[in-house]
Amino acid sequence: TFSYWKKRKFNFLEPTIPFGNAQSFFLGKRGLGELFGDWYLEMKAKGWDMGGAYFGSKPVFIPIDNKLIKKILVTDFSNFRNHGFYINEKIDPLSGHLFNLESIKWKHVRSKIPAAFSSSKLRNHMDVMDSITKLLVNRLKNMAESQLPIDIKSVLGRFTVDVTSASLFGIETECLKNKNAELMKQARAFFDIQLCRLFNTLVLLIPRNILIFFNFRVFPTHVTNYFINFFANIKTQRAVEKIRRNDLTDILIDLCDKTKIVSDNSGNSLPEPLTIKEFAAQMHLFFEAGYETSAGTQTFALYELAAYSDIQNRLRNEINTVLSRFNGVLDYDAITEVNYLDQVVKETLRKYPVLPILPRVCESDYPIPDSKLTIEKGTLIMATNMGIHYDPEYYPDPMRFDPERFTSENMAKRPFCSFVPFGEGPRSCVGKNQELK
Repeated sequence: TFSYWKKRKFNFLEPTIPFGNAQSFFLGKRGLGELFGDWYLEMKAKGWDMGGAYFGSKPVFIPIDNKLIKKILVTDFSNFRNHGFYINEKIDPLSGHLFNLESIKWKHVRSKIPAAFSSSKLRNHMDVMDSITKLLVNRLKNMAESQLPIDIKSVLGRFTVDVTSASLFGIETECLKNKNAELMKQARAFFDIQLCRLFNTLVLLIPRNILIFFNFRVFPTHVTNYFINFFANIKTQRAVEKIRRNDLTDILIDLCDKTKIVSDNSGNSLPEPLTIKEFAAQMHLFFEAGYETSAGTQTFALYELAAYSDIQNRLRNEINTVLSRFNGVLDYDAITEVNYLDQVVKETLRKYPVLPILPRVCESDYPIPDSKLTIEKGTLIMATNMGIHYDPEYYPDPMRFDPERFTSENMAKRPFCSFVPFGEGPRSCVGKNQELK
């Protein structure tokens, strides 16, 4: 069972029956990101450039050397295009989103979406973001006056849903005003079911044919039906009212219209237009990112600022200084001048990366440069942010929260792919510009 890496002459962590190298995860002592980070750091301490491990009985390849990580994510991306996550659009249509899509279909959808997150688009969204942010500030002031504990992640989750819905979907959801809005109930129905969230991660490590055989679903049926109808109504409303915002929603609507799909002149056949379920899957992905991912980053940032009052005071003073030059208006230009805010956000993303693991599947046998070893077709590869971001070679005293790591001078000292909170290369997070702002 545990002979795979030894037969192929790779360095590997010695496994134990029945958990392989994942006992701490299966016993609930470490999360999945922490587990792979532990593997990275243990291999790095042994002086390895790469190594093998076992998640249960499944072999997993861990790249350690920075140059090899770059080759997998960027240089030789064509051999490592896919994440390998479970996708079954027939019975679980919301699973067919951009993060899970593979090969040609992924390339087609991915090529269109970056336009929704350009600097000009973000600049255009600032007014609506500002109005929702003012509402958030007022809500927090009222909550503070009550002197009762605040579930800050819940509040920020509603805030980011309002911002995402307004800027990307062009609708007002008003979840900040109503924490029991149906939209929030449906969002929590997925994210607050811990068992469902655990399965969503573990499916990466279970053969896809087994999951398909058992008709496995990541998304509960009632959540799927709600969001397909929710996003279909947005699409219908724009068609009826002839609304055109040139935002993410319009980009995806165009992908549903065969007349607007343009050939790339490569001789390849034209891609099929998106169905309404495929449209809803893409919309739901960005809704997820707003509700769970952005709110999580903001929550961690507030936690660290509360723990380090000196950093909090410095950031507040810099924001006030910049505001004084912009007549008290925190617009797009003002935000770009608050350099210390950028450092605080990046240090938050270092300690708490949006993507703690960067899975890739090897598409064909890959001879590893400067070695006699080969990564075989079908091998699961795990580049690990939790390892890279806590590597003392790049970040001394890695548990300490220190925004000074991200001055331009200090960033220039570190190699490429030593800070990858959104991944790197063609499969990096398409919405990272919005997340950073």
